Amino acid sequence: MSSGDAPRVLIVAPIGRDAQLMCTHLKAAGIPCEVRPNVDTVCNEVNDGAGALLFTEEALSPEVTARLARILDQQEPWSDVPLIILMGEHLLDERPRPMHAFGRRTNITFVDRPVRIKSLVSAAQSALRARERQYQIRDLMQTLEDRVHERDRFLAILGHELRNPLGAILLASQMTDDDGKLDGEHADLIERQSKHLTRLVNDLLDLSRVVSGKIVLKKQVIDLTQVLNQSMETVQQAAQRQSVTVEIRRPTGPLPVDVDPVRADQIVTNVLTNAIKYTPEGGHVVVTFAEEEGQAVVRVKDDGVGIAPDRIGTIFELFAQAENAIGRAQGGMGIGLALVRNLLHLHDGTISATSDGVGHGSEFTVTFPLATQPAAPVVQHSARLVKNDGQPRRIVIVEDNEDVRELLRLKLRRLGHAVDAVADGLEGVRTIVEIKPDLALVDIGLPGLDGYEVATQVRHSLGDGVVLVAVSGFGQPEDKRKALDAGFNEHITKPADVSDIENLLARFPPKNVTGEVS
Repeated sequence: MSSGDAPRVLIVAPIGRDAQLMCTHLKAAGIPCEVRPNVDTVCNEVNDGAGALLFTEEALSPEVTARLARILDQQEPWSDVPLIILMGEHLLDERPRPMHAFGRRTNITFVDRPVRIKSLVSAAQSALRARERQYQIRDLMQTLEDRVHERDRFLAILGHELRNPLGAILLASQMTDDDGKLDGEHADLIERQSKHLTRLVNDLLDLSRVVSGKIVLKKQVIDLTQVLNQSMETVQQAAQRQSVTVEIRRPTGPLPVDVDPVRADQIVTNVLTNAIKYTPEGGHVVVTFAEEEGQAVVRVKDDGVGIAPDRIGTIFELFAQAENAIGRAQGGMGIGLALVRNLLHLHDGTISATSDGVGHGSEFTVTFPLATQPAAPVVQHSARLVKNDGQPRRIVIVEDNEDVRELLRLKLRRLGHAVDAVADGLEGVRTIVEIKPDLALVDIGLPGLDGYEVATQVRHSLGDGVVLVAVSGFGQPEDKRKALDAGFNEHITKPADVSDIENLLARFPPKNVTGEVS
């Protein structure tokens, strides 16, 4: 409730000292009230935050009543300003015709005269409680309206950000030669933009899970500087394409922190990506790791577009974007830094930003509490292809999306593997049990039988004789646990990368080597 919405009773009683006496008694009962000289004055204040209106019958001439009725007609849909009218008992059954119209416009209470103080106080308290509920409804409506605007803004930004890579993918896919083949440059562009789309979707889903409290951290004590190796591997190509030099200044010793290694990598990668993204061609990004007052501190300083002073306090808010033209041209849904801040909060860490203004670069400072235990080595999660032993594998793909199914079959066949592909769960079980492949890639959302039931039936028939890999658009820890409980050996979150599949093949030796499948 705003300051102008103070729950006060406005009183108009033009004869004698009635107004002052009623105001005195109401105030004694703890009810705020103010006396007004006439109803015309009150009409000018109705929309400025009146809690209730208290009139005596003498104040309501036909002309005044008509004007008040027009004012009440103009109220907002949520508003139903309570009206209390004091009337002589002999007039209660002979109310002037205009007063009957109030009942269609507002909540009206008639109190007979002479007035009993308890009746007056009770009527005023009831009216103010009703008005407070109206203000609560108004505030709720405003909140919902703000949420709708926020949703519309997000959808507009999301549409813009998705159309950019989708547009590049579509154009690149149409750059075929006369034989219908793409050159390497356009194929690389499609892969690059597809990975960009994947990062956008993953950041959006991760932020949703953090905000709803569904992120579960798997903490361990690691050396924070080792996380940088993974982060640099992720951003290196973007830095090279933009001709941005990234300089690393490492500390003399380790920086042990108790963190979820995957989330720590996500934090550092997002901050580095942001710095590279807003640094023009030929610019520089300097990354400094240090120990300061019991904290592991990461500073990422760039000589890029900078941040306007009036924006520095909002850049970690959801959907916040730089307002200057250069920054906006770089795009972005404004979720990366919001995600970083929320992930750091889960680690009892912080992030802050400084800038000398637009065109003068910026510096982001990330802190983690130092751990008291020594650091364990970080497991590297490289996307590079792991070479297998060269033996072809027998693979079954169970996927209902025709394009995904056929492209994955074609790619794996080109890598030398024997591949069968089917489109539903029932056919998937039959094919896997009949062929007994080395590896089966099974989508979870299948017609006929879902992927979990496919795994259950295959395990019942073949035991451990086949490696089962769940391929799903659901990538939460509980989704992975559910897949393992159903009998899968591994879980891959869509979009599935061929290098991920090759890494799996390298880990699991062939069981049933056969010739090429036609």
